[in-house]
Amino acid sequence: MGTTSFKGTYNIGESSMTEIIEDNLISYIDWGFLQLGAFFNIAIPNSGAYGGDRHRLRSVSDPRYVNGQVWEAYRQNWVWESGVNLAPEQPIAISGIYVGSTFYPRGSGYHIDYRHGQVIFDTPIATNSVVQLEYSHKWVSVLGAADVPWLRNTQTNSFRVDNPNFLAGSGAWTELAETRLQLPLIAVEVTDYTYEGYQLGGGQWNRNQVVLHVLAENSQIAKRIANILADQSEDTIYVYDPDNLASQDKYPLDYRGELTSEPLCYPSLVAPTGDGGFRSDRVQFGKLRIFDTHGQNHGQLGSNIYHSTVRWATEVILPRI
Repeated sequence: MGTTSFKGTYNIGESSMTEIIEDNLISYIDWGFLQLGAFFNIAIPNSGAYGGDRHRLRSVSDPRYVNGQVWEAYRQNWVWESGVNLAPEQPIAISGIYVGSTFYPRGSGYHIDYRHGQVIFDTPIATNSVVQLEYSHKWVSVLGAADVPWLRNTQTNSFRVDNPNFLAGSGAWTELAETRLQLPLIAVEVTDYTYEGYQLGGGQWNRNQVVLHVLAENSQIAKRIANILADQSEDTIYVYDPDNLASQDKYPLDYRGELTSEPLCYPSLVAPTGDGGFRSDRVQFGKLRIFDTHGQNHGQLGSNIYHSTVRWATEVILPRI
């Protein structure tokens, strides 16, 4: 008898396997680089390599807010994670902010946007205030390829906090944080996929091709990041269920980029459900395998942008089809 309904999906609101794999690979890569110590601790004081103050925030002119509400650091993508056990030191957990000489602990009239590296005050303060913060920022940004449209402005020299345009808010710093892509970055793209029968009685192998686009400001860094990614061939990772995470409102950052009450780091996300994790039952054993890795150095995309590509083949077993 022929079937009268689709298989593999229970309702139209479920994430596709392509979306699940992309979410998980982004989390896995992001956490992996943190474990390597790929972050910078910015204490007070902290000067840039060429001068300037990395711990000082600048006032941002954002049409969504009143001038004096939004203050940002020279780098986005602040570290919120803890338990980075393999790194030589732990990232700084933000405890509060200084306005002039006065310290305001977290929750004192502002919130923190970890994604965009900003502090947003409930009510504006004077734009000539001296706002300082101790924090950590990630070295590498990891995001989905759909979040890297080429119309966005790729910002070079984002480590040069000595640039007078930083505090003055001119040049590339006139762009809103949402429209700037700071380097180095890895864009994850899940492309071709195939299916093959797993066993008599049901189940399918689902194999995907994954392209990792590496962008950096010099060829050495682009190649180093690409080599690290290529080394992960024949690795197996656990897969968490983003739909279950969303339904229980357990994403670590909220819509503002602020920490939720119980932020879960990557190891906790992929833990078994019986241990408070969100390991997926949509893939057999909750596992994804990475194999058949290829890398390619493409060279320059522009005067200061270098591009390398790593290709992963991945496979999971789908028990529901």
